[in-house]
Amino acid sequence: MSILSDEAKSNRREKLWALIGLIFLFILSACQSSASEALPLTAETYTHPSGIFTIPIPEGWQTEVDAESPDVVWLTPPEGGPEVTIVMIAATLPGENEEEMNAAAQLLLEDYLTRFLPYTDYEIYNSAEVRVAKNPAMILDIARPLGDSYHVGRMELIYLPGHLVYLAGFGPREAWDPFLPTFRQMVEGMSFYVQALTEN
Repeated sequence: MSILSDEAKSNRREKLWALIGLIFLFILSACQSSASEALPLTAETYTHPSGIFTIPIPEGWQTEVDAESPDVVWLTPPEGGPEVTIVMIAATLPGENEEEMNAAAQLLLEDYLTRFLPYTDYEIYNSAEVRVAKNPAMILDIARPLGDSYHVGRMELIYLPGHLVYLAGFGPREAWDPFLPTFRQMVEGMSFYVQALTEN
């Protein structure tokens, strides 16, 4: 005799199928993005208003500094471009030691998830620790159901001495997957200037 109610069994089945769906999504995304070509990037890199980093952006795309938060920059495609959105943020991490700065980074991430992503019910289906220009970084791939498809994206958290750089891109899966190689090249082309800022 099962100790689980029918409702509990149904909930477990739904979660299992959701997990299976996300796994297939990850596999399909990896296959599709690997077959896509990156968009051409501008020869001159964009300098974030904080002065902490520069980043190459796709040709023809526009940057807009957030009216309420000057350290938040939105990157939007030209008319007829892919239906994706990019947000770039640089923040100072308060704290006198690594533990305090890590706690501050966690609070910032929670704030960014609610303020700058279009939905609050994303699931993280892939994560990895990487290096960006020799700085420690974390990749989080996210997804949520959207009709018969998914709304997906990637967050990159780059940890610098006393600072956190946050990049996020998102859109419908049909638009995001082909754009992912471009997003990767943008991140690979980043340069950071925190040490110079700290010394001044």
